[in-house]
Amino acid sequence: MRRRECLAALAGGVSLAATGFANEVHAGQTCERLGQGGARCMRGFAETPELELQPCRSLAWATCLAYVLRGYGADMDTEAVLRQTETTGCSSHKIDPKADLHRFYRLAGRWHDRLGRPFMLAVENLGSVHELNPRNDEYQAMLDRLVMRPLLSGAAGHATVITQITTRTPQPGNHWREEVIVRDPCPPTNGLRALTEDELKDPAYVIGINVRPFIIQS
Repeated sequence: MRRRECLAALAGGVSLAATGFANEVHAGQTCERLGQGGARCMRGFAETPELELQPCRSLAWATCLAYVLRGYGADMDTEAVLRQTETTGCSSHKIDPKADLHRFYRLAGRWHDRLGRPFMLAVENLGSVHELNPRNDEYQAMLDRLVMRPLLSGAAGHATVITQITTRTPQPGNHWREEVIVRDPCPPTNGLRALTEDELKDPAYVIGINVRPFIIQS
């Protein structure tokens, strides 16, 4: 396959706007002024496609990853992710957040969707959302990333997709977390919902996924 053909393999699918995650004109951030120069900002996406139900909590990561990959235009579902990662069956063991995080690290590399289109998948650890008043550059980078892309999180005890984070900023650079909205594939809490304070009290991974067409030189 020639280089131009490979670049065209995912053409039109790299933008999240193509699949309803985002509007390229409105990048995913809205703010309202508060008193004394502060602001309340929502970063993320007011409208997102539904996430399919995943009764097996240990496979939630695959369902959430497929969801994010479809946002890039890849033709993927849970079964396609499991097949490419050679994962079979539902585990009854309690999910280990560190193991879940390292699983995502191992997924980086060359993939192909169900139509055979090749792409490169990159994984980035963006920290955690557990702090109520985080004061670090890592948190700001996470918020900036969410403006353009949904994120994966393990705060619920299994993988979910973060679609929105609302923060209150009394002073520049001083973020107070108010709400984290996720798409949750697992019952009984499945659907679009806010993470509870109990779920947010402990550190949990937040993952950013990047996708680009795989280029083969002719």
